[in-house]
Amino acid sequence: MSRDAVRAIARKDLMTVVRNRGVRTPLIVTPIVVLGVLPVALVGGGEVLAASQPIQEAVAAGGGERFQPLVDTASSWLNQGTIPVGARWGMFILDTFVAPLYLLIPLITATVIAADSFAGERERGTLEALLHAATTDRDLLWGKFLAAFIPALSVAWASFIGYTLLANGLLWRHLGGPWFPTTTWVLLAAWAAPAVAALGLSLMVIASSKVNSLQAAHQIGSLVILPVMLLLVANLTGSLLLRPSLVIVMGALIGLLAAGLLGVAARSLRRERLAARL
Repeated sequence: MSRDAVRAIARKDLMTVVRNRGVRTPLIVTPIVVLGVLPVALVGGGEVLAASQPIQEAVAAGGGERFQPLVDTASSWLNQGTIPVGARWGMFILDTFVAPLYLLIPLITATVIAADSFAGERERGTLEALLHAATTDRDLLWGKFLAAFIPALSVAWASFIGYTLLANGLLWRHLGGPWFPTTTWVLLAAWAAPAVAALGLSLMVIASSKVNSLQAAHQIGSLVILPVMLLLVANLTGSLLLRPSLVIVMGALIGLLAAGLLGVAARSLRRERLAARL
């Protein structure tokens, strides 16, 4: 494998990301909505609801066996003594409710860029020149992988830093100091996010090398977020809450799956197959 060739391919794709508004816009809008607008709305509404007597009575009553894990987690925040109940509810929302949504950031970033990796090259008419370049199939795969993985991880970590500032800022007037990030969120950013990004882009490199249009690649990419949405539903119902131990196991399993899919991509990616689809 030629490192110079890999860097050249990755650099070219990164420049495409910077210049292409259709690729660049989701990378900016998604973190702002998921980790900015949504948490502010939830915390603002949550403080109003938490201050109401019926909500406090429902939490104290247990909320039913089906939602007991979620209620137990809420109660651990809501029963913290001297902290105002509105702030405690905000801590619960920012730490527990939003956690699964954070995984959408590296996943969407990786899939948007990876979808453009081959399907976009076809539409721009640049794939043929790339296939005739003096590079190996392995160079091509790793160049495309790094061109999506580096931005996905960069956006995920930048979003984590921004969300940390937001979460602390929203409750600073109540707590008088920082309380975020929690252990779960540190593990999500440092351990799970790289694995999720690798999984998403491995799937998309395989998919985008087999379809002829960017639209088709994006349609396939939209299906990749379904597991995260299922995780969100499980988290909201209390049946599968993201705790440090679960994040560690989940990150390891996703990483192993991503490595396996990357091996499949390496075996299936052949420039003669790509050339035949031009």
